[in-house]
Amino acid sequence: MKKLLSILLALMLVLGMSFGAVAEELPRVAFICKGYSDTYTYLVGQIFMEYWEENYSDLYTVEMFDGEIDNNVINELLETCVVDGFDAIILQQNDPDSPVPIIQDAVSKGIYVIVTVGSVNDDGASYYLDADPVQQGSLLVDYAVEQGMVTEGTNCVILRGIDGTFHADGRHEGFITGLEAAGANIIDDQTANWTTSEAQPIVEAWLVSNPEIECIFAANDDMALGAINAMEMADRMDIKVFSVDANELGCIALKEGKLTATVAQDTFGYAHGAADYAAKLLQGEEVESQRLDSQLILLDQVDDILSQVHGYTEEEIAAIG
Repeated sequence: MKKLLSILLALMLVLGMSFGAVAEELPRVAFICKGYSDTYTYLVGQIFMEYWEENYSDLYTVEMFDGEIDNNVINELLETCVVDGFDAIILQQNDPDSPVPIIQDAVSKGIYVIVTVGSVNDDGASYYLDADPVQQGSLLVDYAVEQGMVTEGTNCVILRGIDGTFHADGRHEGFITGLEAAGANIIDDQTANWTTSEAQPIVEAWLVSNPEIECIFAANDDMALGAINAMEMADRMDIKVFSVDANELGCIALKEGKLTATVAQDTFGYAHGAADYAAKLLQGEEVESQRLDSQLILLDQVDDILSQVHGYTEEEIAAIG
C-alpha cells in the first residue's frame, strides 16, 4: 500500500511539473521584416529585437522572418504564422491590400496583428504605427523651395520606390505636388524599386541624356546613394539630392556634403511601439493606432541621428568627412 502511495505521489509530482511547464510557456510573436535587404526596415527590426530583449523577453518570445520585399513571400509568411498559431504578428507593410484577407483571418482566430512602418486597408482589423509619406515628400520639396534650390523652371528628376506601395506612392505624391506648385521642370520620373543598384544606372543614363539636371528627389536613401555614385563617376557633384529614411549611409552622405537633405521617420516609435503594443495586447490591454511624425534632417541634425539611432560615438562621428 505504501509502495502504491509512493508511486501515486511521484506521478502527481511529475504531472504537476508538466502542467507547470505548460503554464509557463510564453506567448509567441512573429516579426515579419519587409526585407533584410531594405536597410531602413531591417534597422527597425534590429532595434525592435534589442528593445524586446531588454524589456519583454520574459513576457513573450519573438521569431523574425525576412519578407524579401516581396508581396508573395510576405503573404506566405503571414499564412504560415497563422497556421502555426502565433499569438501576435508584427508586420512591416509592403502592400496595403494583398495581405488584407490573411490579416482578417488571423484576427478572426484571435491573433493580434500589428503593422509597423506602414498600415493596411483592413478596416481596422490590425493596429498600426505609421507615418504620413505625403508629408515626408513634401518636407523635402518645401525645404528646397524655401532655400531657393527649386524655383520656376528648375530641372528635376524623381526616383520612385516600388509602384503601388503606400510609402512609395505617398512620397511620390508629395514630390509631384510640391514641384508642380513651384513650377519646376520634371524632366523624368522612374522607379528604382528602393535599391541602390537600380538607381545608379538610371541616373548614369540621365546624366548623359539630360545634363541640365539640377535636383534629384529620391524616395529613399538607398536610391539616393545610387544617384550619388553615378554623380561621382560623372564628376557632377553640383546636383542637389534629397531623400527619405536617414539610414546610416544616408546620414554619412549628408555629413560628407553629398546628400542635401533627408527625412527621419520615428524609428524608435516604430520599433519600441510595436514591442509595447504586443505586450499590452497580450496582457489584455487596449491600444490605438498612431500616425508618427517625420523630421527633416539637415547637417545640423545629422550628428544626433548618427548617435541616437545608429549608435555612433562622438569620435566616430568626428572621423566622418
